[in-house]
Amino acid sequence: MPGSTAPLTRRRAARRRAGLATLAVAAGLVAACSSDDGSEHHPSTTVAPESGAPVIAIEDFTYKTPPSVRAGEEVVVRNGAGPEHSVTSDTEGLFDTHVDGNESATFTAPTTPGAYTFHCVYHPEMYSILIVE
Repeated sequence: MPGSTAPLTRRRAARRRAGLATLAVAAGLVAACSSDDGSEHHPSTTVAPESGAPVIAIEDFTYKTPPSVRAGEEVVVRNGAGPEHSVTSDTEGLFDTHVDGNESATFTAPTTPGAYTFHCVYHPEMYSILIVE
């Protein structure tokens, strides 16, 4: 139909949000987005590892990421409660870890330093960035 645009696919929408999150982190901003239910979701905050491996904590539909991880380091994903979530790289095949509520899982960080955007496949409003040094 002339003058109309195609609706965003979930994957394209997640990538768009991840790109915006990258800009926000680069600018040192904390951004937030709203879901269809009107609740507020924050793209990411930081959390220090309790001991040993760095932790990506999932709480209230929010990722809490470590400031950075070492290349090739094991990363713990801890789902505080609620439904299953994932930590899925926007670069297909890089990392894709799924965690049930009140459970933990691990994955290996990429071996090349950089900023890696990721999202939750179950909740596309959830996204963040993993900084690998």
